[in-house]
Amino acid sequence: MTVADGSQTRLADISEATIGTTPTTPAFQVMRYVSSDIRLAKQTDIPNEIRADRNVASIVDVGRTVQGTINTLLSYGTYDVWLARLFASSWASDVLKNGVTHAAGTLELTFEQGATDSYIRYRGVRWNTLDLQLTARQSVSANFGIMGIGSPTPTTAIITDATYTAATTTEVFNAGLNVGSLVLSSTSLVSPPKMRSLSLRIVNNIYANDVVGAYETYSHGLGRFEVTGSASIYFESLAAYTAIMAHEDIAISFTLADAAGNSYAFSIPKAKFLDGGPPVPGNGQAVLIECPFQGYYDSSSGATISITRDPA
Repeated sequence: MTVADGSQTRLADISEATIGTTPTTPAFQVMRYVSSDIRLAKQTDIPNEIRADRNVASIVDVGRTVQGTINTLLSYGTYDVWLARLFASSWASDVLKNGVTHAAGTLELTFEQGATDSYIRYRGVRWNTLDLQLTARQSVSANFGIMGIGSPTPTTAIITDATYTAATTTEVFNAGLNVGSLVLSSTSLVSPPKMRSLSLRIVNNIYANDVVGAYETYSHGLGRFEVTGSASIYFESLAAYTAIMAHEDIAISFTLADAAGNSYAFSIPKAKFLDGGPPVPGNGQAVLIECPFQGYYDSSSGATISITRDPA
């Protein structure tokens, strides 16, 4: 037998026309990723029964749920479908805004084990969270959190007539060379401040609808769409601190462009700094203001956040 090697494990994705149902002849898209801990989480209950000998009487198997994260490095055109599912919306004229459309997919992991490979699939998978991290002199990371309905019995064969489209080959964005027009602006922040890092977190607050008599999750609901993050700003003036104390509306935008000219422009038109101040870190260190923020609905754009894509 051949032990599965993480460096040879394939991750593939296909959209579901009916949520929870894998297409019969799927045209899978092979995905680029760094690591993943997706799994079928086993749910157990230990009845709190009293025994005179103090032993546990039983352990009950009560259900299953699909959960986990997919850690990636952001590149152009690679995750457009995942971003649309995350935003509960669709790209329109190369613009994506958060919405209320339910969408899901099937994920397949192929474990290379020599003559006979193992295939584990997850259906009814929804994209619940995204953590985007821009740090000076590092690649831009994009880590997705997922929730799914169930996992069919693992097999040693592909789905009949399934096909696989090769992964994209676009360059990974980096926060050193590929970030342009990084802007935080408000009444006080007239000039964009210099930042060491910027993090962005998107959460759908998806919740499970469980029913009596069902072993798996029946369906999922969409909770409130929330956009939060944090900016690590060099303390060069009182502008950022003034914006925090005055509770000003701030606009946050940045553009990622690769060497070929492909780009994504992220825009949060309205947000608030939630806190922040200039701590004194000690000798030999710059003073930074850590500014957590949260976006909220902007009536002009009709959304909290948007992404505009522009191919080379």
